[in-house]
Amino acid sequence: MSASSFPPSFSSFPDLEAGPSTSRSAVSTKKRLREKDKNEKRKEKSLKDKERHGSIRDTSSVENETSRLYYSDRKGDRYNIQYGGLHAGDIPKYHIIDRGGYILGLSRSWTVTHRSGKGIEMRSLTDSGARALLFAPPTRRVLKSGDIYKHPEVDGIIRLSTSRPQGIDSESYRSITRSKDDADSDTDSSDASDGVSNDESSSDEIVLTSYQEKLKQLEEAIAKEPGSTDSWLQLLSHTLSTIPVTSKNGTKARSEITVSILARAFAADARNGLSKILRIRYLRAGEEVWHESKVRAEWEEALRTGGVEIWMEWLEWRIRQAANGVDGIVEDAIRMLNIFGQSEQDELAKVRVFWRVAVVFQRAGYVERATALFQAQAELLFKIPQALHGIPYETQLEHLENFWESEAPRIGEVGSHGWAAWVSGHRENFSSKKQDMTQIIDLDPYRQWAARESRMDELAYLPSRSSDYTHDPYSTVLFSDIRPLLMPLTSVAAKNAFRQAWLAFVGLHIPGFSLTLSTSNSINWDDRWNLGHLTRRPFIDALFPSETTQVRVTSESFAGVTVGREKQYADPRGPMKCWGYGVLGPLDAIRLSQTGKMKAAMWGSEDVQGLDHDFIKRLLAQLRLGTDDAEWDNLTLAFEAAINVRTALKHSRCILSNNESSIRWAIHARLEMIRGRLDDARKIYQTVLTASSGVSLQGMSSLWWDWAHMDWLNGDSEQALQTILRSAGLQGHGGVAVLRCKRGLEDAIKGEEEWKDREGWIKLRALLEILTGRDITSALQVFDDYLNGEYGQGPCRESLLVACLLTVYQYSVVLKNSMAPSVLRQRVEKAMEEYPSNSIILGLFLEGERGQGVWGRVRMVLGESSSKAKDVARRVEEVWIAGWDKGRWSGEIERTRSGLANAIESERTRASYILWRIYIELEIRTGELQHAKKLLFRAIGECPLVKDLYLLAFGPLRGVFSGKELGGIADTMAERGLRLHAGLDEGLGAWKEEVEEGGDWESGTDEIVDHARELRRLMPY
Repeated sequence: MSASSFPPSFSSFPDLEAGPSTSRSAVSTKKRLREKDKNEKRKEKSLKDKERHGSIRDTSSVENETSRLYYSDRKGDRYNIQYGGLHAGDIPKYHIIDRGGYILGLSRSWTVTHRSGKGIEMRSLTDSGARALLFAPPTRRVLKSGDIYKHPEVDGIIRLSTSRPQGIDSESYRSITRSKDDADSDTDSSDASDGVSNDESSSDEIVLTSYQEKLKQLEEAIAKEPGSTDSWLQLLSHTLSTIPVTSKNGTKARSEITVSILARAFAADARNGLSKILRIRYLRAGEEVWHESKVRAEWEEALRTGGVEIWMEWLEWRIRQAANGVDGIVEDAIRMLNIFGQSEQDELAKVRVFWRVAVVFQRAGYVERATALFQAQAELLFKIPQALHGIPYETQLEHLENFWESEAPRIGEVGSHGWAAWVSGHRENFSSKKQDMTQIIDLDPYRQWAARESRMDELAYLPSRSSDYTHDPYSTVLFSDIRPLLMPLTSVAAKNAFRQAWLAFVGLHIPGFSLTLSTSNSINWDDRWNLGHLTRRPFIDALFPSETTQVRVTSESFAGVTVGREKQYADPRGPMKCWGYGVLGPLDAIRLSQTGKMKAAMWGSEDVQGLDHDFIKRLLAQLRLGTDDAEWDNLTLAFEAAINVRTALKHSRCILSNNESSIRWAIHARLEMIRGRLDDARKIYQTVLTASSGVSLQGMSSLWWDWAHMDWLNGDSEQALQTILRSAGLQGHGGVAVLRCKRGLEDAIKGEEEWKDREGWIKLRALLEILTGRDITSALQVFDDYLNGEYGQGPCRESLLVACLLTVYQYSVVLKNSMAPSVLRQRVEKAMEEYPSNSIILGLFLEGERGQGVWGRVRMVLGESSSKAKDVARRVEEVWIAGWDKGRWSGEIERTRSGLANAIESERTRASYILWRIYIELEIRTGELQHAKKLLFRAIGECPLVKDLYLLAFGPLRGVFSGKELGGIADTMAERGLRLHAGLDEGLGAWKEEVEEGGDWESGTDEIVDHARELRRLMPY
């Protein structure tokens, strides 16, 4: 082989240590070395030829042939690290022994029968002892791994030293070239040999990975306490973390693992069988792997243990099955209502079931039946005649049926005075309000039919009367259709829950309300269906960025100078309102900017857009519980303020004319603040609090806090300080007055019974520290003392934590006081771990990241690193966060798609039609119509009784569905019992006949084009 076949090596470069030289001796030395290498290779080739012909034979190799099958070469080859040192001809060729049938290290009796990409298959084991050895547990001693990193880990980051070690030549890279002294290689090889022997001696020590170490700890905890539900849930979560939710067959694999682990938990301790969360997760996983008969039997066995959560999940399973349509769901709900008793908690459970069935009616298209169900129950609870109190429940229903069949106006309708007024002789005929059913014009009859169905479901929600002219039999609701679902409720809590459920049903979401209907928030998964307002068109438009903000322009040019554009961000509060019940009141004013006005926390103009305002106002007026119903008045005025603040103030004055309580004065003052009339609000505080000085009334702490907080945010710190001193009954200045005020506030905190009233005094105490010390540290200490004490858990903790974060944010951002940004950021991140779905905490987190060049923390929020299962609210918030930084949306589409893909595969949110609707909307807005089509088929399989999902095929996805496919979807809707105002055949009319004659059922786009061309041809006529 010629020397020219070798690639150039570093040895061809001049030796720098020898100094600069261009003499001929160096060139001749290189030539001699090359010739020497050529001669050596020729000798080696001749030796190989002689061995091949038998002229030379090594007798030692024959004698030790069995021992020379393989040997250990401890001396490294220096050509491996020399550039150009190895050549393809120098590398020996290896062949598989016995064509791959022989396994090195095993006897000849073990042979390979089949070889594949994943491994090999051997002959089956016939010896029972050999099989026992294979299934035996490992017997090696397991040692805990030591420090495996050279550098320590700090806060999840391995910080590498940037300093260069001393005493190393800057041109040390030349050490990879050929060494001058080859004698040192023998010494190095001997050292390496010792190292190898040491490694072989320690081969029995198994180093565990972090996953295995965590798994070992969980197994030890379970062995110590087999009845610990938390330990089993942690083991399940840790085991499932190795299988991505969106992987191929991931759902089935995760379900099989879940069934296996939880079956082991039930066998380990009898207490685990009574755990509701373990039983629910076991049954949900079993639905994916068991036969239908086994699933039914397991559910019936679980129902014997009882529990509202078990029954609610059973009802969800029946809704997903949709075996007998809506009528079958009614039968299941009746079975549940007969199980529950008459206690307050059982009555709240009945409200849950009632609400769920009404949502099923609404989503299946029976909106009149759902409204009639609420109307009849409200008449029974709020408008029952006085003479019927105390008589048997069935007798009450008979009298209510007489009122229903009279077709008099019912609650929520125009001219309604209630059942009691009708009995007393106040009779008034019902005049049905004609809905705006303007004919929708569209060239495609499929889209026209779908738009008409959606508009009818949105507007024609009131049941009609027999005198109304209609061809739809479902628009008139008989009393027999709703009588089995009515229920007697006696407790005030249940009645209050019923009317709030009706508000949520018509579109007014009350944050945290649904969690109050159950005793365990961790098992309450009702957000999968009770957040229906998220699918309304105004909310979806607010959730996704508009087309004008999707393209990001990073710079502009002014007079030839390139200037970077300022980043634009959306409102940090976002369209989603999610927090614990009572954390923020309906009219609690929030200010998150320097110049912006205070806004109501619960409802804004965007939340009431598209709702029937007159109908909701009538509901709010007719569902009062007595004359002193402050909580309901607060909701009423909040809804009025979302429409028009001036109208709300007029209504508030009417309420105050009948009842001048401190709570109602506080509501009226907040309305003035929301309107921007701070002076008018201050007059209210001065008048009310001066008149009631020395008297302890309910809600006084809210008045004092609102007054001091308003002055503080307005920049008048001195006036705020005087207000706090007056709240403790003190006047003047100086340290003595401040000390007495602190003591008085602490006594007031201890004297309050309601946690919301105590919270007002705590916030005043913290604000006093800020105003006197001009430092946020002491105020934070006040909050921490109570958060670590009596406010350690429950809704009161979340409320006080949000108040603490808002105070810190307003101190640093709104009022521009000097403070390290890490103070707020660290507290917000810690709060997000505890309350991941709280929209107020999430908004403060985004405000802390405003202007930051790195989006790492925000993307961490959008990821799947958390071990906690995300609920529906958190998933929807993440979709909105992707477009919070205007112009970044195009780069976050894939991340948003990945998050929603995980959501629809997670057992926590898989059955939520809300997330399916938002995911399909995302694909429609990004132009991925084929993917949206596939998602639609999966969605109607998971949520079979949601009519809106089916109509998407006829509307936005019309271009990817052929006429034949749409006909099949319409047949599926009829088979599953969904309500259609008009059949598809009626909507298509003669246009369908033309398509049938042409035979072009396979291309939906061509149908539209051909029909439009025909209309243009016949346009003059």
